[in-house]
Amino acid sequence: MSIDVIFLGLDGVLFDTEALHLAACNAAFAQAGLSLRWTLPALRGAAATHGYARAVGAALGGEPLARDKARVAELFAAKHAHFQQAVAQQALKPSPAALALIEDARAAGCKLAVLSDLPAPVTAQLLEQCFGADVNSLFAVVAGGANFDGPAGTGPHARALNAMGLEPAASIAIDAAAPSLRAAEAAGLWTVSVAPYGADVLRPQQFITFDALRELRTSPFTANPQEEQELAA
Repeated sequence: MSIDVIFLGLDGVLFDTEALHLAACNAAFAQAGLSLRWTLPALRGAAATHGYARAVGAALGGEPLARDKARVAELFAAKHAHFQQAVAQQALKPSPAALALIEDARAAGCKLAVLSDLPAPVTAQLLEQCFGADVNSLFAVVAGGANFDGPAGTGPHARALNAMGLEPAASIAIDAAAPSLRAAEAAGLWTVSVAPYGADVLRPQQFITFDALRELRTSPFTANPQEEQELAA
């Protein structure tokens, strides 16, 4: 079974952005007049359900601020602004393991795509800092500001696959955020999570290889998500 396309996230996949997200969240809290300050485990807990780009949403549950839509929008805007400013000041180095995966996938004729819920400007900024003018030749689809909470049939993965003329059964999404992984699975893609597995444990340097993905696709002990749904029916 072939792998036609691999969807790569930015946060925790192509780049280690945790420190910048943590600083941006705390700066946004201070700007909003909140006394809350997060540690890395708190950020990871929030990102587990909201994703890194929108992690500040986890802080609104018990806050009166949550009922003020204008201030909520300001909080998210401040967080995004602080994060983008940090990216502009500190160019992030891509993960060597992710670069190796990209090289092997391209050599095998597999397409690559990037879907991220980071705002489009900072998505472009991160990729251009890393790949320069080669972004459009390396990736068949690049989309920032993706909404992973919409219907599976019209979500970002479905739209990207339709644009490439590919089927979800031969597509894999690799991400560290639950929202994008849920959306990919709902759209019928295979999914691989590289989320941090402990509050104080460093992410492994080699999270997955292209050979490992091919072994996963051909293993008799794994089934396509759509096949699993059919078997359960």
